[in-house]
Amino acid sequence: MPAPIVLDSDPGIDDAVALQYLLGTGLWDLRAYTTVGGNVPAAQTFRNGRALARAFGIDRDVPVHRGAGRPLTRLPYAAAGEFHGPAGLGAEELSDSTAPEQTESSAQAMLRLSREHEGELTVCATGPLTNVALALSEDPGFARRVKRLVFMGGAAEVPGNITPVAEFNAWADPDAADLVVSSGIPYTMVGLDATHGWRFHAEDLRTLEEAGQGMALTSRLMSWYLNAYDPASGCPLHDPLAVGVCADESFVTAADGTVVVETASELTRGKTVFIPYDADYPRPYYSESPLVSARTEHRGRIALGTGPRDFAKDFVNTLLKRPVAA
Repeated sequence: MPAPIVLDSDPGIDDAVALQYLLGTGLWDLRAYTTVGGNVPAAQTFRNGRALARAFGIDRDVPVHRGAGRPLTRLPYAAAGEFHGPAGLGAEELSDSTAPEQTESSAQAMLRLSREHEGELTVCATGPLTNVALALSEDPGFARRVKRLVFMGGAAEVPGNITPVAEFNAWADPDAADLVVSSGIPYTMVGLDATHGWRFHAEDLRTLEEAGQGMALTSRLMSWYLNAYDPASGCPLHDPLAVGVCADESFVTAADGTVVVETASELTRGKTVFIPYDADYPRPYYSESPLVSARTEHRGRIALGTGPRDFAKDFVNTLLKRPVAA
């Protein structure tokens, strides 16, 4: 039976194809598509989420929820229009869904579903972690009811992509990210260490284009995204990889450890400090700091590179299983 999942997203081109990839796997029962401000402001990500649900033919079955419009404690951040286009979906102007708008917020939907599917619900977050943090703030029990959180964000051992040390999602709301990884929720961080290793290339685009009308929207989105990066070296598959890891960790190489997110310094805002853990050779990192040392009592899984299974190939093949009507 498909397992229950919530996709928390800030669409965004790679968020859009991450949704299509999730639907194409056939592995998941998508219980809610929750949106958050990130790649573009929250009002636009909500509209994009509704439009994508309509385009993918799920808007009558999967509710789309509006999420947080700003970070927990900071001024709104700059959007990423240079990669995703001014409205977040390249040059596309998709029609809004005709489904009634949900009155339940993204965080409220997560909390309700965590009670309905206690111990079974996976949450995949591909944008800033504001919604997840709000759910935890309202009910810390959310951390124990969720089976697993997989989030795209952070950079454990590689440079950032919004500053020299920080990845965009972690930088956009570092307070939310640190609250989440310190909450006790079972998490896997899929950051730039792994996502920069799996890339979509020009030949992959040709495969989609040659598949016909059912891949026309996807081809246009990925063409924009590929050209926003460097067509010669390909574009990283950030958000789709997080969805892939929800089902199969062999797409990445991962290790146990603790993540602490820098929230105090504007110079290193959003830096995800990875403190590795080795059960065979435990080492008391930060023993001189009781506050940080206490954090190491809770550990997650951190993707540190690509894995043995070819995600780029699986991504393209899975998209082909889910044609789009739009």
